[in-house]
Amino acid sequence: MFRRFVASLPMFYDTVIFDAAGTLLGRETPDYFEEFFVIAAREVGHTIELEQVKAAMGRLLDHPDRRRQKDRMSTPDQARRFWVKLYGSVLNEAGVNGDLKRGLEQFYDRFQEGRFLEVYSDVRPTLDTLSAHGIRLGLLSNWSEHLTDILDRFNLSNYFAFTVISAEVGCEKPDGRIFDITMSRADTPYDRILYIGDHPEEDIHPAQQIGVDALLIDRYDKHTRYRLPSIRQLTDIPRYVGIENGG
Repeated sequence: MFRRFVASLPMFYDTVIFDAAGTLLGRETPDYFEEFFVIAAREVGHTIELEQVKAAMGRLLDHPDRRRQKDRMSTPDQARRFWVKLYGSVLNEAGVNGDLKRGLEQFYDRFQEGRFLEVYSDVRPTLDTLSAHGIRLGLLSNWSEHLTDILDRFNLSNYFAFTVISAEVGCEKPDGRIFDITMSRADTPYDRILYIGDHPEEDIHPAQQIGVDALLIDRYDKHTRYRLPSIRQLTDIPRYVGIENGG
């Protein structure tokens, strides 16, 4: 049974594990995910608006058959197929016609080089503070095999004692197996681990189910209905691990 956070009281952890997409890497905007589709359209020679993407995603992704697709990023080939197909479906639904596959394959390759990503502004100060106080850091992400290269590109790799990437280990969140793999690599008692992620159902709930404390990073208050322990900026993390005022 996971512990409940008391906002006014620090807990004490030896290891903090981070999700990647939407937690460490993304774009400084509340609609960063949808913006990637606008960029993808531009990369294949078309112009669409953010609202077109949102409407298209609403029509496609809210369908019960598509709401939770399994095995999206458990192997390198799966990750490529999933994203190229998803981008193609959304762009088609938004009115971008024609054979987009080759262009989207090229977009996928550029994306996996980190070309369209940003490191959130609160990431480095937080990682620096935690590292300076001897907190061991890890990474758990549903991503392709290229995430390690992206971390290198942004000079983030050296922060992490271990990384668990879905396309490399053959399973993905919210599957409990990938959390078991992560806990094994963490080599830390569960009650001394804190996990940070941006998705209630893929990050927070499965971490809690195995007895690990988890904080939702909800920079733009998109998930308030879940009533989960949450923060709006990563720089709030130090106070949860017993580092007063981040100092």
